[in-house]
Amino acid sequence: MSAATMSRKRSIPLARSQRKMWSRMHVPLLQQYSLEYVNRTIDEKFASLEEKLSKEFADVKWLLYSILEQQPNYLKSVRNANLHGTFNGYLSPRQDEIDKFNNTMQNLSVLNGSMNAFVYYWQVRNFNVMLASWQTGRSMRSPTFYAGRSGYAMYLRIAPKYFPDGTVFVGVGLTRGRYDSVLEWPFPYRIRLEELDNSLKGVREDRRSRIWDPATLCSSYFWGRPAGVADNPECVGLSIPRRIILSKSLSISAQRYSGNTRYMWNGSVLIKLIVYL
Repeated sequence: MSAATMSRKRSIPLARSQRKMWSRMHVPLLQQYSLEYVNRTIDEKFASLEEKLSKEFADVKWLLYSILEQQPNYLKSVRNANLHGTFNGYLSPRQDEIDKFNNTMQNLSVLNGSMNAFVYYWQVRNFNVMLASWQTGRSMRSPTFYAGRSGYAMYLRIAPKYFPDGTVFVGVGLTRGRYDSVLEWPFPYRIRLEELDNSLKGVREDRRSRIWDPATLCSSYFWGRPAGVADNPECVGLSIPRRIILSKSLSISAQRYSGNTRYMWNGSVLIKLIVYL
């Protein structure tokens, strides 16, 4: 047997012996490195989770603060909610506003200063049922109201499905009233319609019509003194897409977890009329 062959045979067990010795030396180091990596990864994940929870907690505190500051009746309603956790007993977040301003005269800010205005709110109950089942063109009329003391008799009308696509339409018109004989005709005042958002103040997006001026729209058939049938037909109004009526605000838990939406509360919608005097 040659010397080279014998040398190769001796090198085989030597290489195996070196590998075993390398393993004994380095495996603990690898294990230690892996453990440190795992611990560092876990620490990073916990730190990220802690940061997210802190942000969520801050958001919750902000919402609670907003409720306490802006909606005193909201917490009262929560206390009166039934044991099943339903939201059907909640007052509208706009209830304080309605109680304070409905059917009143107000001094409102306008582009060039301020002016007197009559403000009226109409709560249309069971609108969710109307939205689901009423046929195209069917409508509901509000009670008659007077725009200010000794003012014009007016009414609102809402059609849950004004067009086949489900567009909601709110109109305003004149009707016969007890003061017609002493009033100026045709009706001279500008008007605006709004559908109110039930979200908190900071995120509300009330749906507003333009300010309608009777002097430039329609004829005396709409704005003249009512004669014959009691109601003049409506000339102007506000159209709202069905999807808008059903949209929800993710910032309000009573909308996320109930049938309430931005524009429909306990099945009702709120319409606001402003008559600029």
